[in-house]
Amino acid sequence: MHAIFSLLSLGFGCFGYVPTILAVIALIDAVRVGADWYWFLIILAFPGVGPIAYFVVVRSPMLGARNAAMMSPGAARRLQARRRLRELQVQLANWRGPGILTEAGEETLALGKPQEAEKLLREARSNGGSVEDVNFGLAQSLEMQGRWAEAVPLLDELVKVEPDSHLGEGPLHLARSLDEAGRGEEAEPVLRKLLERRTVIEAQVRLARLLLRKGEAEEAQRLLAEVRSDARILPRYLKRQHGAWIRAAGRLKSGAESLPRPRFT
Repeated sequence: MHAIFSLLSLGFGCFGYVPTILAVIALIDAVRVGADWYWFLIILAFPGVGPIAYFVVVRSPMLGARNAAMMSPGAARRLQARRRLRELQVQLANWRGPGILTEAGEETLALGKPQEAEKLLREARSNGGSVEDVNFGLAQSLEMQGRWAEAVPLLDELVKVEPDSHLGEGPLHLARSLDEAGRGEEAEPVLRKLLERRTVIEAQVRLARLLLRKGEAEEAQRLLAEVRSDARILPRYLKRQHGAWIRAAGRLKSGAESLPRPRFT
C-alpha cells in the first residue's frame, strides 16, 4: 500500500512528472498560439494548476466567444483570426476569389505568418484584387520579412489611389519602408504630408532623425519636444502602445541612433 501511495505521489504530486509534462505541453502550446506573456509566468510558477488554468481559460471550447474578454487585444485578435481562417479554408476549397484570398491573407498576417500571407495576397492580386484591397496587406507581409524596398512600390501605388489610406497607416508605412530601405530623402516629404493631416508619434520621431542627420537640429528638437509634451497627457493604453517611440524621442541626439523595431498588429 505504501508503494502505491508513493507512486501516486510521484506521478500526481505538485512536483511529480504529470504536472511537469502538463507545464511543458502548455508552454509549447502558448508559444504556438502566441498567448500573452503572463501565461508563461503562471504556467512556470504554478506547474500543478497553471497549465490547467491556461487550457481552461485560453483553449477550452466551453468558453468559446467569451474568451476574448479575458485576453489582451492582441491575443483576442489572434483567436479571432484562427477561427475565421478555419471558415475561410472551407470556402477556398471551392472558390479562390480575390475577396476571400485577401481576407485569408489578412487573418494569416494577424497570426504572424507573413510568408504564408504573402502567397495568399499575391494570388488575390493576380486573381483581380484591387489596389485598395490587396496592396496594404501585401506590403505588410513584405515589411514583416524585412523586405522594405519591395514594399515601397505597393504602398506608393496605394497612396496615389487613397492619399489617407487606412486612416493614415498607408502613408506611414510608405514613409517607414522608404526610411528603412535607406531612402530617407524620399521619406521626408511623405512624413511631412502625413503630419499635416494628423499627429503620428512614429512619423514625428522618424522625421526628427532624418532632420538631425541633415544638421537641421532646431526643427528636429521641436518635433521631439512635441512628442515628449504630448506623451504626458496620453491615456495609459496609448502610452503603452507608443512607449518605444516615446522613449526613442527622449534619446535621439545626433540622428545616428537606431529606431524601435516596427510593430505590426
